Amino acid sequence: MQGFNMGRYVPPDQEGLTTGNKLAGKHPLGARARHLRTSGALVVRFEMPFAVWCTTCKPHETLIGQGVRFNAEKKKVGNYYSTPIYSFRMKHGACGGWIEIRTDPANTA
Repeated sequence: MQGFNMGRYVPPDQEGLTTGNKLAGKHPLGARARHLRTSGALVVRFEMPFAVWCTTCKPHETLIGQGVRFNAEKKKVGNYYSTPIYSFRMKHGACGGWIEIRTDPANTA
């Protein structure tokens, strides 16, 4: 059975002190964390929870069905008591407009 870091060289003075990600200068989440330092957003896979209308589509508004998946930027935008409020911002491929959905912990059942 291979070990986790099998086949990667770690200098003797760094062995046991650092991780492979730090040695390679990479983030553990890879390309998904590309906006994490600049805007605080993490790229996640988002599935539309219900059908919504895209109002930026011209000349007619378009219905985006439930279950359509997007690559969305997840960002913490506030708190409701101690519960975080997240914003999911995604780009509609048909028109290029942006859609933003926020969690609403104040009105949950």
